[in-house]
Amino acid sequence: MNNEKKVKERKEKKEKSVKSLNRSRRLRHGTMATVLSVCFVAAVVLVNVIASIVVERFPISLDLTSNKIFELSQESIDYVESLDQDIEVYVLATEEDFSGSNRYYNQANTVINKYAQYSDHIHVSYVDIYTDVDFAANYPNETLTYGNILLQCGERYQILTAYDLFDVDEQYGTIQSSTTEQAMTSAIMSLTDSNPISVVFLTGFGDNNRTDSSNLESILTNNGYLVSEINFLSEEIPEDADAVVLCSPTSDLTSDLADTLAQWLENEGQFGRTMLYFADGSQPSLPVLESVLSEWGIGVEPGYLIETDATHVYSSYTYLLAQYEENDYVDSASQPILLPNTRALSVLWENNSNRYTHVLLSTYDSAVVHPENAGEDWQPADEDMQSYPVAVLGQRLTYDGTTPLNSYLAVFGSMDMTNSAFTSMSALNNGEYVVELLNTLTGKEEGITIVGKEIGTETLGISESQASIIGGFFQFGLPVIVVVIGVTVWIRRRNM
Repeated sequence: MNNEKKVKERKEKKEKSVKSLNRSRRLRHGTMATVLSVCFVAAVVLVNVIASIVVERFPISLDLTSNKIFELSQESIDYVESLDQDIEVYVLATEEDFSGSNRYYNQANTVINKYAQYSDHIHVSYVDIYTDVDFAANYPNETLTYGNILLQCGERYQILTAYDLFDVDEQYGTIQSSTTEQAMTSAIMSLTDSNPISVVFLTGFGDNNRTDSSNLESILTNNGYLVSEINFLSEEIPEDADAVVLCSPTSDLTSDLADTLAQWLENEGQFGRTMLYFADGSQPSLPVLESVLSEWGIGVEPGYLIETDATHVYSSYTYLLAQYEENDYVDSASQPILLPNTRALSVLWENNSNRYTHVLLSTYDSAVVHPENAGEDWQPADEDMQSYPVAVLGQRLTYDGTTPLNSYLAVFGSMDMTNSAFTSMSALNNGEYVVELLNTLTGKEEGITIVGKEIGTETLGISESQASIIGGFFQFGLPVIVVVIGVTVWIRRRNM
């Protein structure tokens, strides 16, 4: 009996020890699981906090659009990274309202916030002017509108509207391209530039459907120039003007105005002045104006150019692709330049005393001039096909001691090359070329070139079957994988 009792006691003691051991194991595993869960949750929270800080501070997003509509150009990045003045950017709306309006405003909002990511001197904040009445009181002379952008540097400020952020077709009310980067960088440059370059557009010489200079004015404004207009028939060129622009006039200058223009460019022998002239294939003969150009070694041929080789045109035989010519003023680019409805130019001489000419752009040798009064049966002759200049620069040079002093007159054969339909195309270099040339001629410091970006629907470039496979994986495959992993972990933990 005693032996049986002892065996029974030992058995009960062993069972009790096993139960105690199992309870201890479960406790250890349960405690470890709890600790791991708490640590995992804490790690996730910490990673999210760190990620949020990093995303706000550093531009680590990935832009998969073909023309990088959500990214800043390298020129803008370089400029804002070199800032040494603080810029406050106030978006006059809630972020939800501003970025949620449509895809265009979403793109604009992303671009605006990129500036703060690239510079500690730029700060972006959102102000609901419907509720924050004190903010508007700081600008008593301004009418602030919900959705505007106000940039401020010290006491100076500039306000951007939707028409600054986007290129809008006024006839149809549709957005052609985003000019948000243009507007933002231009405003920042204007607010921080102590000596901006002044460009004056000369008007008063007729109008046609190709004379509109508004897009060119907008491009120059968005690249940091002070742009204004005068009626040259009744107003004088401002004394502080650094450059003037004349766009495809349909009526000629008077002799007095021609003399005024020549004297302004000479600047009493001090030079330092620049003029851009854009011709057009539909213009009549303008002998007085053309006599001014001839003094700079540049001729304008009658008629308009056509291209006989289809590989050197865009859409139409009157829309010619130009070739870059070697020069010290503008670097060649990989994108072509398109000159629609262009006049042929000529070089009257390369060097005449202190005057020089430089061909900037030319056609291919398969171009030909269509005569002004050609009949319907006119056909281009092989002997008339050649390369014609379509952009020529005239230069006058003198010296003050050893310091060179220059004035320039640049002539383009096409006004249409500045049309927004062409300057906003990422495949063309039209807008960038004009701005870069003017930067060089006027000596504009820290000049950069920015043009609008088309906002189109982007595709992933995958087939329908590939899209079905990817969609099926996320719809069915991934949930099944998650369930299997969950069940496996649950079974293993239950059997511990």
